[in-house]
Amino acid sequence: MTVTLAEMIEILAEADPVGLIAGGAPRDEYAAEAESILSLRGVPRLSEITGIFAVSFSEPGACNRETARWIVDEMAQRSGESPATTNP
Repeated sequence: MTVTLAEMIEILAEADPVGLIAGGAPRDEYAAEAESILSLRGVPRLSEITGIFAVSFSEPGACNRETARWIVDEMAQRSGESPATTNP
C-alpha cells in the first residue's frame, strides 16, 4: 500500500479524528501522525493507527476504530489496492 506523505496528510485531514481541521487548523495539522502511519510496515493495523493518535494527543480514544478503518480503506483506495476486509 503506497501513498505519498501529501496523500496521507489529506486522508487524515478528511478523517479529522480529533476535530482539529473542523476547528480551523491547517489541513497539514496531522503531518506528524501521517509520517508515523507511513513508517509502519505493511498494511497498518487499526490498533497501530489508534495507538498513534492516542500517543500524539494523550487520549486513548482520540481516533476510534471506525475512523482508523476508514483511514486504512482510503489508503488502499488511493494506492489502487483493494481495501482490507479484516484488520484488527
